[in-house]
Amino acid sequence: MENQNPRELEAGTYLEKHRVLDLLDNMTSMLIFGRPDDPKTFLIQQLEKLKIAKQSGMYYPCLFDDSNLTSIFGMLDPTKRGFITREQFVEALSTLGVKNFDEYPPGSEVNKITLDTFLRESNQKIKIT
Repeated sequence: MENQNPRELEAGTYLEKHRVLDLLDNMTSMLIFGRPDDPKTFLIQQLEKLKIAKQSGMYYPCLFDDSNLTSIFGMLDPTKRGFITREQFVEALSTLGVKNFDEYPPGSEVNKITLDTFLRESNQKIKIT
């Protein structure tokens, strides 16, 4: 990093400060998930929703709702044991792009994270992130 020129450092700082890469990742995920017929119009609509949510102090509509999260949990628990491991929990939230989450939620002490815990922890952090 010592050899980076000042413009590159400034650009990196700007992108980080304004969370531009997070926004682009989120928009790309929404495109892939929704596969709209008109991607440009879809992206404009999503940006308008984001603007309204920010102005009104409401949460931005998330790509993952409880049914999506329940499906993810089900894929991680194919034998229907009713729990996933702490490692699976951490990997799932990381894959969803969630940051700064509790890597040791209730149940992690016995390496059994239930669906309720998975949903609660996921929803809290997805809305905050």
